[in-house]
Parts: sequence; C-alpha cells; structure tokens
Amino acid sequence: MAAAIGEHPEHFSDLYKNMVKAGESSGNLDVVLDRLTEFLDDQIELRGKLIGAMIYPILMTVIGFILLTLIFTFVIPKVTELFQDQNAALPWITRVLIGTSNLMSNWVFLIIAIPALGGLIAGFVYWKRTPDGERTWDKFVLKVPVLGSLVRMIAIARFSRTLGTLLASGVPLLTAMDIVKNILGNSRLVDVVEDARVEIREGEGIAEPLQRSGEFPPLVTHMISIGEQSGQLEEMLENVAISYDQQVDGRIQALTTLLEPLMIVGMGVVVAIIVFAVMLPLLQLNQMVA
Repeated sequence: MAAAIGEHPEHFSDLYKNMVKAGESSGNLDVVLDRLTEFLDDQIELRGKLIGAMIYPILMTVIGFILLTLIFTFVIPKVTELFQDQNAALPWITRVLIGTSNLMSNWVFLIIAIPALGGLIAGFVYWKRTPDGERTWDKFVLKVPVLGSLVRMIAIARFSRTLGTLLASGVPLLTAMDIVKNILGNSRLVDVVEDARVEIREGEGIAEPLQRSGEFPPLVTHMISIGEQSGQLEEMLENVAISYDQQVDGRIQALTTLLEPLMIVGMGVVVAIIVFAVMLPLLQLNQMVA
C-alpha cells in the first residue's frame, strides 16, 4: 500500500506515505490509519478556523476601500463645487481632502498607480520566493507583535502533533524529523528543525538543539526533555500539541472578537474626518454671512 501511495505524490504527502509504510512494517496498519485520520481532521479543523478568522477583516477591508474610493471619486468632487466660487481660505484638512479627491479622480494617476502597485506586489512575491527573501520575511513575521506569536504557536502545535504521531506509528526519529520540517510553514523554523536533525544524527537529544535555537519556548523544550528521559516522548509531544492548540483557539477567538469593534471604530473615525472636513468650511461661511 505504501508503494502504491508513493506513486501518487500529488494526492498523498510524505507524511501519509511514511506512516502507512511504518504501519505495514509493524503490523498495525489499522491503528496507524486511525491516527492519520485524527491528525488530518485536526489539521483541517485548524485551517478552517484560520480561514474563518480572516474572512471578516478581509471583507471589511475590501468594502471599506470600495466605499472610500466612491466617496473620493464621486461625492467629494460634487461637494468641492460649493467652495469654488468662495474666496475664503479653506481649512487645511479640507484642502487635503480635496487634493486627495482630485488625485483619485485623475485617470492619469490611476493609470500610473495601478500598474505600479501591481509591480510592487509582483516584486514582493518574487523576492519572497527566493531562499534569502523567504528566510528574511519569515524571520520578520516571527518578530511581529501578536501575529508572530500566533504563527509560532501554530507551527509548534503542528511540529508536536506530527512528530508524536509519526513516532507512535513506528517511523524512525530522523525520518520523522525530515517529514515534520516540511509542514511548519516557516523557513526559519524549518532551518531550526534541520539543524536539530543533524545534531540528533550525531548522538544528541531533541530538546537541546531546539532550546539553543531560541525559537522554541522553554516550556516546550522542557516537556520534550522530560519525555526523552522518561521514555514517554510521544505522550509529551501530544500534550504540547493539545496545549498549543488550545492557545491558538483562544488567540484566534480573542483576535476575532477584538477586530470587529476596532475596524468599526476605524471606519467611523475615517467617516468623521471626512464629515468634519466638509462641514468646517460650511460653518465658516455661515459665520461670515452672519
């Protein structure tokens, strides 16, 4: 079965193939398939939570951008006509608003800005796909407040659950480490696991090289060290995965709960600034007439 699966890498990952191979070798294929099913279910559930958490802010951002574009392109020019025949000096905030509207209404600006923005995005994507660019970006992501800790938690949960599942299924440690590094989703953490794999091959344990890297929290390396010393590494890795899955769930729920009022307040502030910039010169004109 493992050989047949290996002929279809587009449908079955190395993780799947090696677990099935280990199950066949040990005579516990049914148990391994059950473990694999649970593992894949957990990964699908986590991916669904992340996608669900990102839908609302992305949708709000797109809608807000479209509304602001319509306001600056069609509404503000109509309001600007009210001030054209007046000789009174406009407030600076109103001048900034009108200037932004004129800029966004200029087709020449749009013809230049849209390709330029597309070029910047394409350049960033190309740079990020290079080895140096990917490493630089992934290191930066891990240091970003809130986002970096969430990315690290997700990677550690994947690392712990996958490694524990592979070891419990009979996959050799070095092979398991080679498989695990490919599902972390961060090149910096991939390098850390690869370095640890090299040192494990030379006779060292798992916890020490992970601890020296500084990328794995002390609690995680301490639990792995206890698991190695007690002969219960698989159980400790599962406990780490459960703990970090719970932390990821809590962090995602907190961010989702916090994002909604923050985005509403942000849009409210933008609208208030626009209204203030339009109403302030009208109030000044009323005072001059009075």
